[in-house]
Amino acid sequence: MNSPIEHTSRQSAHRRGAWASAAALAASLTTVLGGGVAHAATVDGAAGQAGAAIAQAANRLDPVDWASVVEPALKCPKPGPNASWYVVRARVAAIGDLTRDGRRETVVVSSCPSPTSSNPLIAFVYDGASKPSNLHLLGKLGKNRYFKSLKVAIRGGRVQLQGKVVSDRAPNCCPDLVVSQTYAWDGTKFRRTAEKATRIS
Repeated sequence: MNSPIEHTSRQSAHRRGAWASAAALAASLTTVLGGGVAHAATVDGAAGQAGAAIAQAANRLDPVDWASVVEPALKCPKPGPNASWYVVRARVAAIGDLTRDGRRETVVVSSCPSPTSSNPLIAFVYDGASKPSNLHLLGKLGKNRYFKSLKVAIRGGRVQLQGKVVSDRAPNCCPDLVVSQTYAWDGTKFRRTAEKATRIS
């Protein structure tokens, strides 16, 4: 017969193994989903539900070609026939419930390709209630600024953007502001609820 101490030890080891598996899955989700546009990937959720939520998100998002999904929403100018530089890239930047319906929305960051300097980055929010084969766009965030870099986080059901921005007074090569924005879903659209700009010295 196993002693109470041995039984407790096995339970603790099982819990540690479960948390390690969840952490490994979170790391792989950040690495696998997309290619090098956004600088941060976050998954919103309670710690006790992390493993199941991340697994569900990974299963749902893995087959999605996000570059093909966002390209129509980008509305990029059509390139010439030999424009080898024209390759749309997109990356999942954050996953979380933003519409309060219990489904997790996906925030994807992308920009129009350019043969010279980069175009502004935009955050696209796709409805978690829609099917991966027919994703519904809920909003484009950060369009009022020329983001050259963009970090995205979901906290408390709100989207937070932060990155370096080129103002009207700066050349396109050289961001002169750090801008933070917060967006919230009002039932029909995303509304910007806060913005802070700090000049880069």
